[in-house]
Amino acid sequence: MDRAYQGYTVKVCDFGLARTRNETTRQTKSNHALAYTLPWTAPEILRLEDYLDKSDIYSLGVVFWELTSRKIPYYDRQDDIIRAFVLAGDRLKIPESIPSTFRELIKKCWAQNPIDRPNSSDLIEIIQECIHVQ
Repeated sequence: MDRAYQGYTVKVCDFGLARTRNETTRQTKSNHALAYTLPWTAPEILRLEDYLDKSDIYSLGVVFWELTSRKIPYYDRQDDIIRAFVLAGDRLKIPESIPSTFRELIKKCWAQNPIDRPNSSDLIEIIQECIHVQ
């Protein structure tokens, strides 16, 4: 990355397809038809409904949360607690210190119903708006 000297760090992530580097990270779950990493998994996947493009939008919202909070999602919670939390429509606390436009973006990505989440084209526009507000 060009700006590494300015303190930027490149983050590479996946949602269950790569092997974990050490034993302290959460393991990928598999039900033989679908592999997923629970903290980034959309509610519809937890309900064993069809996988949608907007399921990835939910996961991206969790990544945005990670970047803004500098924390690992649900780090200290058991899998059954995470599953119940997400299925109930509850979400991680979004830091108040980030701009409200970006906070709203995360909330939109985390909508319980996939229909209420932005599609990828809309997401690009929303991100551009967030950048221009800065």
